[in-house]
Amino acid sequence: MAELSGSVPPYYRDIHDALCPGPNDKISRESLTQVMKKSGLESGVLGQIWESLGCRDGVVTRNILYKTLALIAFAQQGKTVSDKLLENYSGTELPKPDLGSVHEIKAMLQLKKKSPTLLQITFTQIRDVDKIQVLKAPEKKGIFLKHVEYEVKSARFNSTVLRRYNDFLAFHEILQMRFPYRMLPKLPPKKVIGADRTFIEARRKSLRRYLILICTHPAMHQDPAIRFFMTFSGNEVVHKIKEQFRGAADEFMMSPHSNEAKELVPPDTQAQFAVSRDQMRQVTGHVILMREMTSRIAERSRGNAFDFLGFGKELIALAADQSSMSPWATGGGNGFETLKQTFRGLSSEFSAISDKHMLQATREDEGIVEELNLLYDLLQAYHDLCDRHERGVLREHQSALKKYGAMKNKRMAATIQNSEQGAIDKIESKIVAQENEIVTQENRNYYSLHCIHLETQLVHAYLQILAEVITMMVATQAKGHREISELWETLTPRVSALLPETNSPPSPRPTSPNSY
Repeated sequence: MAELSGSVPPYYRDIHDALCPGPNDKISRESLTQVMKKSGLESGVLGQIWESLGCRDGVVTRNILYKTLALIAFAQQGKTVSDKLLENYSGTELPKPDLGSVHEIKAMLQLKKKSPTLLQITFTQIRDVDKIQVLKAPEKKGIFLKHVEYEVKSARFNSTVLRRYNDFLAFHEILQMRFPYRMLPKLPPKKVIGADRTFIEARRKSLRRYLILICTHPAMHQDPAIRFFMTFSGNEVVHKIKEQFRGAADEFMMSPHSNEAKELVPPDTQAQFAVSRDQMRQVTGHVILMREMTSRIAERSRGNAFDFLGFGKELIALAADQSSMSPWATGGGNGFETLKQTFRGLSSEFSAISDKHMLQATREDEGIVEELNLLYDLLQAYHDLCDRHERGVLREHQSALKKYGAMKNKRMAATIQNSEQGAIDKIESKIVAQENEIVTQENRNYYSLHCIHLETQLVHAYLQILAEVITMMVATQAKGHREISELWETLTPRVSALLPETNSPPSPRPTSPNSY
């Protein structure tokens, strides 16, 4: 970025004081964006100014602000934005941009404190929106093809309803229609036959994570479709939810910000979006590895539980052996019979140790693995949203532009060929309709980018899960090892009697192979 060659007018300093009233010399990107939009310049020009500033790390200093104001002034004069404008400026004082009075800028910033472009919600606040439970219902319904029902509980609605997997599918279909520009987690896969206990339990956990992400989402949790799904207790849920919400307007049509979506998108959104998307890919890779590791930790705890329980059972089996040992085999001693008496009492202790390891596995699964699974589901939903934006909204906009161009060419050809006025009027009406379609698609494109901006902030709020995972891991391991250690300490004096006295004289060693 080129250095300023002219002196700074007092107006620049006044704007700096308005944007940065405190002792800190840092300015928020949001505040600078609002000032830039007040210039009235096209978004493309504002984007060029952002590129010229080169503040990739998002930190806006006093010097960057002054350069921004100078470039705005040059652009308002009709000059092409370039570093050379600052390098070659020969005036004594930099030009003053037309942004209105400093008082107006202060008032604008005050109104924008609760900006629609800022999420302004913490992870704790998200968690507190609702507490969701999904349990497997105790009975299966159906005579021939039995299906599983889930008991869905919501603390927010104080409700308990029964839902089948197909009910979730219908609900998801409605959400896809109503919130095409938001993160929608995937439902677990459907399995028609052979759904064993392990599959059903994994699906139950996945459905719970799905509802947590949906029912606490800042933009979705108030939606009537969610209230219906969480509270409707009648029959034919699939039919009822489709009947009530199919064909309803999507979020774009209902949002008060849809018409101003272009103004809500910061000039550097595309560049920031690309950077954040790459960052989230890296974060996702690390979360996948952490999830695999913690799953193995929990699996090892379950393995320890099964092994110690099995070890105790083998002790019982040894103690229950009633076959007599001949003096020929024992050499006249009864040491093994004594051991068998002790084994009977030790089996319960090994069973208790097994229970503690199983409890440890449950804590690791529910407190650590499931939290990482929740974060992973959200990250996958974010990647899917980014893909949908590029595959859907952008392509629809480009397709509308292409169709518009074809209509314009057709009108020109009809005019050149001196076609009848009625045919030309018909083409003109189609062109007008297509122009409206282009405006709508352009607004949807900007609204999609606005939603992606907010969803990216939501992902960053959810990254707080990693702090909870670490805290839970430390607490779980400390508590589990302490409880298991206490059991081993209790067992130590009992097993010490199994060994010979340490102060007894050692048995004489044979001097030759024939000494036996």
